[in-house]
Amino acid sequence: MSESKHLLKERVVTILSESFRNIPGVLNVIKQDGNNDMRLRSLARYAFNTAYSRDGVYMSTDGEGAAICYRYNYKKNGIRDYLNQLVLGFEVIGFSRIFKIIKRDNYIKSIRKAEGDYLYFWFLGVSDKGRATGNGAVLNLKDQIFAKAEEEKLPVYLETSVELNKRVYQRYGFEVYHEWQEENNMIWFMRKHF
Repeated sequence: MSESKHLLKERVVTILSESFRNIPGVLNVIKQDGNNDMRLRSLARYAFNTAYSRDGVYMSTDGEGAAICYRYNYKKNGIRDYLNQLVLGFEVIGFSRIFKIIKRDNYIKSIRKAEGDYLYFWFLGVSDKGRATGNGAVLNLKDQIFAKAEEEKLPVYLETSVELNKRVYQRYGFEVYHEWQEENNMIWFMRKHF
């Protein structure tokens, strides 16, 4: 791995894992055994590895925000994708919960377009420092992703389990097209057409 990719990966992993601590949907996925920080970092590494080869990793210009948003109509890239998923299963989810999470993921995919050409906005995170200094990182990332969607004439799909985020996404033109009460938290399915 080149040094610039390694530095980008470490920064994105740090930012996302800090942000994951406050997202109910993410906390529902990880195995609850007292190793949350390690599991959140592993999930962030999984997201980075999945998105990097698909040109789907974004960093705000101030280096305090990161987003994972990639073109969804992809096929697995081979053994590397499968190994990445194995690591996710063992390090993040835990073997005893794997079937529950697969069922959850299948439901989500049954609601979101399973095929087609669109950008999937998977994760957005801002560092603790970035949250303390305002929303510049979020606005910069929004502009980058919207520019990509405009350029490629693609809609953007996402899910969120944070009501404040839902309201922010609505302010930027996203519509809720489905709601799902998953255990003890709501998940909103959203999209924006360009």
